Amino acid sequence: MRCSWILFLGITSIFTACSQTATEPWDDDETTVESSSAKKGVSSSSKAGKTSSSATNDKKSSAKETSKSSSSKSNGKSSSSNANAKSSSSVKSSSSSANEHGDCVGEPGNPWDGTTSKSFACGAGTKLSPYIILTAEQLAKLSFAIGANDVDYQGKYYKLGADIVLNKGEIIDDKGALVADSTKLHKWTPIGNSSVSFTGSFDGDGHTVSGMFINTTSTHNGLFGNSSGTVQNVTVEDSWVSGGKYTAGVVGYNTGSLKSLTNRASITSPAGPVGGVLGASNDSYGNVNLIDEVYNFGVIKGMTDVGGVVGFIDRIRLTHAENYGLVEGEKYTGGIWGGANSTTVDASYLVNYGNIVGKNNTGGIAGYCGHYGIGSKYSAKCGIIKNIRNEGDVQGSTYVGGIVGSFGGQSSFVVNTASVIGSNYVGGLFGNADFSTVSSVYNVGNISGSRNVGGIAGYNQEGVTSSAYSTGKVDGDSLVGLMIGYNYNTTMADYYYLEQGEQEPFGLNNGGGVATPKTADEMKSDDFAELLGDDFVYDSGLNDGYPVLKWEKE
Repeated sequence: MRCSWILFLGITSIFTACSQTATEPWDDDETTVESSSAKKGVSSSSKAGKTSSSATNDKKSSAKETSKSSSSKSNGKSSSSNANAKSSSSVKSSSSSANEHGDCVGEPGNPWDGTTSKSFACGAGTKLSPYIILTAEQLAKLSFAIGANDVDYQGKYYKLGADIVLNKGEIIDDKGALVADSTKLHKWTPIGNSSVSFTGSFDGDGHTVSGMFINTTSTHNGLFGNSSGTVQNVTVEDSWVSGGKYTAGVVGYNTGSLKSLTNRASITSPAGPVGGVLGASNDSYGNVNLIDEVYNFGVIKGMTDVGGVVGFIDRIRLTHAENYGLVEGEKYTGGIWGGANSTTVDASYLVNYGNIVGKNNTGGIAGYCGHYGIGSKYSAKCGIIKNIRNEGDVQGSTYVGGIVGSFGGQSSFVVNTASVIGSNYVGGLFGNADFSTVSSVYNVGNISGSRNVGGIAGYNQEGVTSSAYSTGKVDGDSLVGLMIGYNYNTTMADYYYLEQGEQEPFGLNNGGGVATPKTADEMKSDDFAELLGDDFVYDSGLNDGYPVLKWEKE
């Protein structure tokens, strides 16, 4: 009997030990650690980003009205999108799930105490088992590890498991102004700096980082200061970022890939480049950086290369970018980007709803793209920009356009519906277009300037343009045309303008240009849409009856 009892105890001990070993979650690097939102199989932020984009496109007219109100666009608190609504619900479920199961360490939701955690919540830093970040202190650990260039944490995988609060209370007001007492705020140190870049993969999983405060004269500022890795699915909101060049809400300087990022912070810099989501993206090694689904709702102010979404771009493929915030700059200012100067720029599906205010080289989409002066050919054109729409009013001085202030590249499927005001070289689409190929475009906004003022372009030199029309009023003192202010040696086909008294289509046509007048009734018809070509369609319920581009309906 005694032997039987000893045998029973032995078997029980073995069974207990085996059970404990089986439930230990981090023995194998291939163990999957996910928040509840990730377990659904689709990133909440990725879904939300697309929902937000389609929702705003479905409500373009209302979006334009609210974009002119700083209160609804500066930080997004009074006009949260479907993206925020979905993100918020998934945040609560994922963070509570992590704590309920006891898999990770950390209490999410608490404001940052200014310290740095010694470890992450859980995870092994692999693709299948990323480091999970639940608290601000754990996020600060990532900042510290990358800043120290700790090889144990470079090239690893990270994922947010909850919303992160870096400072509690309201940081900025509805107009984007700093209202918190800055002396009582914890200052955020960006992940990566001028000498060290983040090389891993960071997935925000649809969560937000709020209360971020950066106030410095140094460079490379944002949630990430410098990244050559992947950053995706995160929103920065109710935050204040002020710094030197390469300053933004999410990533200051990028040579990697970005996807599904939103900025609702106020960004300001006495220098540049500066942008809402990204300060600058430029890979000196010749790689093309991929940036997709990026949105800005914050107020952006800077000196040079100032963009609603990104300050400066080079060697980039940019798709699905939207700006809703006020953008102010001195030189090279635009709703999506400030400056770009490379044949490897490929940008599409860009929409601006925010008002843009600048001086030299100012545009609804970009300040300049490939060229920023007049005179001779240049070695690097802009590249290709297409499927673009501007609904925000644009105001500047020299080289001012509804789309781009100064342009040299290829452009198609482009629309401006807002007013454009400037002094010299002012156009509904381009203030100045040199050696460019432009097709399937139209302007319905009113244009006003002093010299070289046109409905399509203020100055157009040695390009090829086809399938274009303009209906907006065009006012100026000299070299003023309903289509082009000064046209020099440009090949044209299918150029049409709304007849407005005795006003001519060209202020000065120095070879290569013919434009045909039409009445409003003639332009608001199927026949006119057919004249413009296959890229246009007629819909009496859109654009006051004037033809629209097919991609706008899609």
